[in-house]
Amino acid sequence: MIIRTCIATGLAAILLSTAALADSTTTTTTTPAKQKPTEQSEKLANRCSALEAQFDQAITTHGNAAKAAAAKSLRAKGGTLCNANKQASGIKNLQQALKDLGVKPNA
Repeated sequence: MIIRTCIATGLAAILLSTAALADSTTTTTTTPAKQKPTEQSEKLANRCSALEAQFDQAITTHGNAAKAAAAKSLRAKGGTLCNANKQASGIKNLQQALKDLGVKPNA
């Protein structure tokens, strides 16, 4: 009788420990739901696009400006930031790029 109790207790302990071990080692990975763009982020994205287009037009006529090389660099950095969902920083770079060309930013 004692042997049966010991065997039953041992088996129960083994089963419970493997279930607990399996539960602790499995991780559930959930992918975050893609959020809908907010109205504000959409406005910023549109502003980025408008400033990029304005710069691309302005560089053709103001390509000989003293700070044209710096402006091109700022335009590239601003475009990268806008594409990385960091529109506020991207807009600042794009505006500065236009100012370096001697053009007033429209957006």
